[in-house]
Amino acid sequence: MIKIKICGITNLEDALACSKEGADALGFIFSKKSPRCISEKEAAKIIANLDPYLTKAGVFLDEEKERVFEIANALSLNVLQFHGQESPAYCNSFRPKFKVIKVFFPQDKPFLEKIFSYKIDAVMFDVKYETKTKGKATVDKDTLKEISSLIKKGERVIISGGLTVKNISQFAKLNPYAVDVASGLEKLVGKKDAELVREFISKVKNVNSR
Repeated sequence: MIKIKICGITNLEDALACSKEGADALGFIFSKKSPRCISEKEAAKIIANLDPYLTKAGVFLDEEKERVFEIANALSLNVLQFHGQESPAYCNSFRPKFKVIKVFFPQDKPFLEKIFSYKIDAVMFDVKYETKTKGKATVDKDTLKEISSLIKKGERVIISGGLTVKNISQFAKLNPYAVDVASGLEKLVGKKDAELVREFISKVKNVNSR
């Protein structure tokens, strides 16, 4: 069963809607470089009202280790997701208290050796923000081939980058461990569209049921 994480949560209304529709995890971004960055205080208000069985993920970018621990402990986060140049040693320092996801980009190919140097719980493949602004939001075909190979090897692979209701079915057919979506379900930056959330989750579950 493909897991669904909806990222860039900035308000309680969206969080509750995503949970109601069947999202497995919600992502809270703590990097000020993101237009969906949320403060620890605001995230705490949202998390306090969430289903206790819903996975809460914190997204960080080259943050000081002590600050990550501070936020993660204060909010009782389940998963830490690292999008920067974080080293294997850095990522490993958060386990086993937290589940850890490391993000890789097409520029990191070939992936195999890099990935196996990390002792983490899952790997995510995304597209850099600078690339997305140039109109290339999804991972390229060569990257997809490597991703598909890793999935077949039994790796926990999460696909992200430009996912929408229009293209999710083709990515879900690869049968990744999970998919991660943010801007593709928004009507405004930081504000999710409830109908798009519903349709997206329904399409992933439709692939799951085949």
